[in-house]
Amino acid sequence: MERIKTLSAGQTLVLVASPLLFVSLFFTWQKLEIDFGPAGQAVALLDGWDGWGLLIGLLALGLTVFAAVAFLTDVELSETVPWDRLLLAGGVAVLVLTLVKNLLDADSAWASYVGVVLAALVALGAYETWAEAASERPSLLDRLRRRRGLSSAA
Repeated sequence: MERIKTLSAGQTLVLVASPLLFVSLFFTWQKLEIDFGPAGQAVALLDGWDGWGLLIGLLALGLTVFAAVAFLTDVELSETVPWDRLLLAGGVAVLVLTLVKNLLDADSAWASYVGVVLAALVALGAYETWAEAASERPSLLDRLRRRRGLSSAA
């Protein structure tokens, strides 16, 4: 519980919004009215699990697992991998995929719009986490100065 209290706003957004986005795919994302002519009409309720939904679900699940491991455990992550940039790319990708799915689906239902909002929250949380990590990294100019200082001393 103490570790959860120390999380930044961006980390909390990713940890909360990405599993909620995954769960939202099980709700009705489309209400298609089907006309059977003289036999009548019917409404087909479709969840979010189509081709686009599968990509969104896998990405949301991956972001959830990554965020849980990176933010809630003591696992040492490699410093050579830009984890904050990968999280940002995943957050933006889940937002883009959710927007594409919502635009391509006919007769979107309320859950699809909730999904777009949740995907936007994931992307916002990923951006805030990236921005926080970027502010802690030395600037490009500082890194170049260090390289020049190291190379002239050698």
